[in-house]
Amino acid sequence: MRGNDKNEVSTPLFFMALVWCLIYYTVRGTCFFVSSKNGNLASNKNDMNSAAIISTRLSFVIVSATLIFGLGACKKNSAKSMPGPGEYLNSMVGSNWGYSTTGTSSSDWTVKVEDSTALYLSNTFQMYKTNTAGVISRNYYRYSRGNYSVLVLDAVGATQDIVYLKDSTQTGKKWSKSIKGLGGILKQYNYEVIETGSKTIGSKSFENVVHIRLNIPSLGYTSDAYYAPKVGLVMVDDDYASSGNTYHTEIKSYDLK
Repeated sequence: MRGNDKNEVSTPLFFMALVWCLIYYTVRGTCFFVSSKNGNLASNKNDMNSAAIISTRLSFVIVSATLIFGLGACKKNSAKSMPGPGEYLNSMVGSNWGYSTTGTSSSDWTVKVEDSTALYLSNTFQMYKTNTAGVISRNYYRYSRGNYSVLVLDAVGATQDIVYLKDSTQTGKKWSKSIKGLGGILKQYNYEVIETGSKTIGSKSFENVVHIRLNIPSLGYTSDAYYAPKVGLVMVDDDYASSGNTYHTEIKSYDLK
């Protein structure tokens, strides 16, 4: 912590010292040109020319300083704003979220990280308990090596893991997976990164929000989900074209551990 503080202080001091040196030598160098051979100042005309030269050079110094500080600040803020690996999934036991869904039907529901896990292909998935008006469901999530996965059941009850999000959030990035559906028909899960940016939901503002679109053609289903660093899911729009049902879900509260 102290090492970071030291860098934050020393960098601006270095640039301030550099700017003052530039100002000093700019003014001093200009004065050499306005002194006469006998050591007296030159004429008023020369004084005016000198003042113009000083003004021009000082303007150059000020603009240069602005660019230096501006570029330095942008670089620093950019570095701080980049999410780290796994930041879009909070798996700390006790963390909880509150959501509200409107549309074809409405409901309020909560999600809580439970002190329980499940093994799938030797990989550990964390349990997330969902409570919708007293109806409990359990889902299992995992983050590993840049991928965010969830366990789902196929039509014959076999467990499958699906990657629903990646640390690599480049716009246009796509991936997909097929699982067995009813009648042996494969359900193709097609994911795409639509955009990344800031988003305001109600009174809450989030940065580096990733917009992921999921399309399952065989079901006529499309969802647009938005994930924020540290918080996770903050909004989702579900569209069931086959039935005409649509739903809009927003985060209302969260308590992160």
